[in-house]
Amino acid sequence: MRDSARYAWWLLIFLFTLLILGNITIFWKLFRTPETPGLNASNVQLGVEFQTRYALGLEQLGLGEAAFRITLDSVFKSLDEAFAPYEAAVYRAILESAFGVGDPKKTLQSLPDLPSERLTPNQRRWQAMRWQEAFTDPLKPDEVPAMLNALPDAPSRLAGQLLELALYQRAGDTAKANALRESLGRAAGWAIILFGAVIGTVSCAGIGGLIVLIIYLIRLPRLPARPAPDESPFVYDPLLWALAIFLLVMLNASALDPMLHGFGIDASNTIYLLAVLLPLMYLTSLQDEPGALGRIRWFEGAWWKQLGVGLAGYAAYVPFLGALLLVTVLVAPALPAEQTNPIGERAAGSQTALQWLWIFIQAAVLAPIIEEFVFRGVLFKVLWQRTGRVWLSAFVSGYLFAVIHPQFLGGIFPITVLGTLLALVYAHTRSLLPCIIIHALNNGLITLMLWSVAG
Repeated sequence: MRDSARYAWWLLIFLFTLLILGNITIFWKLFRTPETPGLNASNVQLGVEFQTRYALGLEQLGLGEAAFRITLDSVFKSLDEAFAPYEAAVYRAILESAFGVGDPKKTLQSLPDLPSERLTPNQRRWQAMRWQEAFTDPLKPDEVPAMLNALPDAPSRLAGQLLELALYQRAGDTAKANALRESLGRAAGWAIILFGAVIGTVSCAGIGGLIVLIIYLIRLPRLPARPAPDESPFVYDPLLWALAIFLLVMLNASALDPMLHGFGIDASNTIYLLAVLLPLMYLTSLQDEPGALGRIRWFEGAWWKQLGVGLAGYAAYVPFLGALLLVTVLVAPALPAEQTNPIGERAAGSQTALQWLWIFIQAAVLAPIIEEFVFRGVLFKVLWQRTGRVWLSAFVSGYLFAVIHPQFLGGIFPITVLGTLLALVYAHTRSLLPCIIIHALNNGLITLMLWSVAG
């Protein structure tokens, strides 16, 4: 077993080098391509969607005409930054018609001449004619479904929902329009409440985190040179196969996808479950190995103490998260758009309740468990035993933890800091439970925030 560990080292070096070089290649191409949209573009679009939902929520809850008008004005100002002129004009006309402000006919007059993100001039002129007909020609309630099918796709899912509302409103079907408005307003109200709850939770955690960091820096408890000081520096090397298995499954997802689809299996979920279960099965098999490797304990201490450490550890991370996200927001306009985390991308999209529950389980339960086992329980432990330097091992394992996440430019700094902090928590507690709690809180709250913003 230990003799084979050197192959795991070389395999991991190859896989991580491949990931790093692949990211560098992708982002170099993005920087060299002038027409690449900016990293900030998707954030601005999410902001437009959230502000539109906020306006719907204000209207539904009856929280004041002035606040509603201010929010709607802010949406109109943000449209030109979030979308190309053609798509911005279409979105503006839909909002004007749905909320009864402005003149959608006038807004659409210059539509054929406006540049678009994805349409050729001929497509633009033909689709502009369809949009103009939808907002000028007489319309009956029973003609609305046919009109919706004939129209091109709206700039966003929410715009499409508001378009349906606006067309029924134009057709004189007040009952249907009001039912759609009430449904959208109710959903928006709950999203706003959820967003406020997440922001409030994170803000309170941030205040507590500053206190935790001050106490930690004052006390600065000493850490041993190695997790198993009486054993060989190479004793934990066989654990690396668990991380290698995890990376091999995830990196071969594109190759496994068509194969599993051929058997009628949901490929994405199956691949993710394999990436979770196979490394855990391997780690379980090592419990009977002789020496220090067979005496591995993943969890130590009373559960309530581990829970307390987990909550304190998450609080300590929040000030770093806030500062690094601020840096990301400031530099985002200068960065090209890139890949995003697939779980976050799906959480922000249209999902059924069951699909969204599975996404949340993936992000807040399965990902924290397996990633803590393979990155803190394996990679950090092996590096710490090998080097005897806890801070260096924590940083290297934290950086490699960040490398496997697709949102490299937008998330490399926050995720590296998170991985480093999780490694230090594990070094102090010798338990993975606090790390899993911190990871789960981070992923869960971010997923809830994405859902509340994107509806």
